Amino acid sequence: MVALRPIIIEYHRLPDRVSRLHSMLLYEDENRLVVLNMLNRANPLIVNGHCLVEKGCVGVWLVDVREWYDLGAIYDVNNVLRGYYCDITTPAERTEFGYRTTDLMLDLCILPDGSVFCLDLDEFERGTREGVIDAACAEQARKSLAQLQQEAMQGRLVSCEVQRLLALPPGVDEIREELSRSRRTSTP
Repeated sequence: MVALRPIIIEYHRLPDRVSRLHSMLLYEDENRLVVLNMLNRANPLIVNGHCLVEKGCVGVWLVDVREWYDLGAIYDVNNVLRGYYCDITTPAERTEFGYRTTDLMLDLCILPDGSVFCLDLDEFERGTREGVIDAACAEQARKSLAQLQQEAMQGRLVSCEVQRLLALPPGVDEIREELSRSRRTSTP
């Protein structure tokens, strides 16, 4: 079912930070959501010399409520694909206004040349050592990262169906404008 409507992602970053990400729901079915949001990083994310994310980029994210990750396609201000990014997270829980999830400090990216990189391993290990991430979540995060890394390296993570779901929608510039406006106004 196509359901173009604004939502709020309640994104928990351990140990105690919560962001409310204004996003646009592009697609929804029983288990999956596809959302678009603005990626307004203060500093660019450079991976192996490639600028993956910088201010003004958008992400189109596939979120499966049964999985311990999300998968996003990152597009620059000219709507050119920069690469793919996975956040290892708790499974998303639907809310009245969108969904909530917790970032487990591990990330994976796939650059346009197909190279795969695991990110933030030091931060994750520090979080597990300090008890910020409990042992069960840490184990699940490691399993999810290993599975994603293997699928990415075999070229199976970003299937034709996933590419179709993560393509920019028609009217993306209008969606960008609407999201920018919604960030400036109060929401539920």
